[in-house]
Amino acid sequence: MLIHTGDESYKCMECGKCFAYSCRLRDHFRRSHTAEKLYNCTECGQGFPRGDTLREHVLLIHTGENLHKCTECGKYYANPFTLRRHIRSIHSAEIAYKCTQCGQGFPSRDTLIEHVRVIHTVENPNKCTECGKYFANPSSLRRHISSIHTAEKAYKCTECGQCFPRRDRLREHVRMMHTDG
Repeated sequence: MLIHTGDESYKCMECGKCFAYSCRLRDHFRRSHTAEKLYNCTECGQGFPRGDTLREHVLLIHTGENLHKCTECGKYYANPFTLRRHIRSIHSAEIAYKCTQCGQGFPSRDTLIEHVRVIHTVENPNKCTECGKYFANPSSLRRHISSIHTAEKAYKCTECGQCFPRRDRLREHVRMMHTDG
C-alpha cells in the first residue's frame, strides 16, 4: 500500500501519487482508496468518497477547462485566486499548530482539531479493523466491510492481475491505469 522511496517522498502504491510526509500519504490513502464511494460521476461512473473530489474529477477529466494545480498536494482549482488561498491556508510555511501524534502542521487550531477528530480519534467504536477507516454508525461500518473487505472479487484485470468486486470498478481501473491518452 505505502512505500517510502528513499528521497523523502512517500508513494501511494494504489495510484502512484507521491507525498513529502507519511501523514499526508496516510490521509490521501484513507480519503481516496479506503472510503466508500458515495458520489458517482454521471459521465463515466467513477465513484468518489466526497463531493469535492467528484467536482474536481469532473472539472479535470470532463470539462477540458484550464485548471490550476497545487504542486504540493495535486488538487486542482478553477482560478489562480483559489489556488493561492489554498496554498496560504494549507501549505503555508507559517505553521501555527502541529499535531503531536503525527507531526503534520496546520494553519489554524480548527483545522488541527478536525484532523485529530478524523484521523486519530480512538473513542469512535465504528473503526474498520482492516483499513482503519472510521464510520459514523455501526450500519455504515458493516456495509463498508461487506462491500470492501469481504466482497468476492470476481473481476480480474488481465494487465496486472488486480481483482475487483464489480465490473465497473475493473473498467475504470483499466481506463485509468492501462490506457494511453
